Amino acid sequence: MKHLQLIFIFLLFSIFLFCEISPAEEIEIKHADLLQADKEQIQIMGNVIINYKEAIIEAPGGVIENDKDGEQNKAIFSGRAKLKLKDRMLEADKIEVSIKDKTIHAEGSTISKLKDKKNDWITIFSDYQELHWSGENANAKGNITTLYQDTKVTSDEVRIIYKSKKPSEAVFTGYIKPAHIEQPTNITSAEEFIVDLNTNDLWATGNVNSKVWANKKSKKSEQDLVYLNAEDLFIEKATGTVVAKSKAKKVLITYQETKGESTEATLLRDKATNNPERILFKGNANVAQEDKQISSEEVVFNFKDKKLTSNTRANIRPKTLIFKK
Repeated sequence: MKHLQLIFIFLLFSIFLFCEISPAEEIEIKHADLLQADKEQIQIMGNVIINYKEAIIEAPGGVIENDKDGEQNKAIFSGRAKLKLKDRMLEADKIEVSIKDKTIHAEGSTISKLKDKKNDWITIFSDYQELHWSGENANAKGNITTLYQDTKVTSDEVRIIYKSKKPSEAVFTGYIKPAHIEQPTNITSAEEFIVDLNTNDLWATGNVNSKVWANKKSKKSEQDLVYLNAEDLFIEKATGTVVAKSKAKKVLITYQETKGESTEATLLRDKATNNPERILFKGNANVAQEDKQISSEEVVFNFKDKKLTSNTRANIRPKTLIFKK
């Protein structure tokens, strides 16, 4: 029994000793021109350089606040502060570091850069941003412009979804006005976009308006654009395939003198040239040109010769109207 008591006392002493020699992780002040401290806070001014975890923070001034137990609770840096991590950078008029919540809040002309799996930068300009130390989801709100590879997006909000501590998906939302995206083969607006940051595939939902052009190497002004309206849109980056769908309203597509509508439409590209090859209208389709109109369950428009055809395998009795000039 006495032996067991000695073991118990030894374990308690070990736990106590470990707590004493393992203090909570705190903000380390590397440099400041002026420092004033009391029990509640530490004020630092002039060329402030801070180390916290794996980050370096630079700012003209800041305040480190303590909780009621005297432990550091949060730090606020002002006067155009900068925070640098290995895979993230953040700059703003004000940056607040919440030690207990392990979050970073920034406001005032914020700029952040986040590295993806391939070490390409995602750059976000906004009014407000929130990041997490552990590489979790990042959020930004207000007057947002996002740059990523060959893509530019403007929106009211963006959420960067992380997977395995790396950005995997970006969700762009337009509340006040539609979100707007520009890519090498299209300019599209919608209520919401989802961009897969691994494949660059694009999903758009809600009042989708898109302009698609043939050759990304040529100027848009030198090409005839495909104008598209739909409820939902998917653009596959690798193939350039465009799939548009609508339930309440039909998909509307205009190209030169050709105008078509259907519940679903797919724009397919030539694998060799990547130029548009044909548009497949499916589901109560109605496609018209200057001299003819086809109403059918499936109508195919060919870009090369501008011909319209109906797939007779899918349509027992396609209806074709020929107009005389």
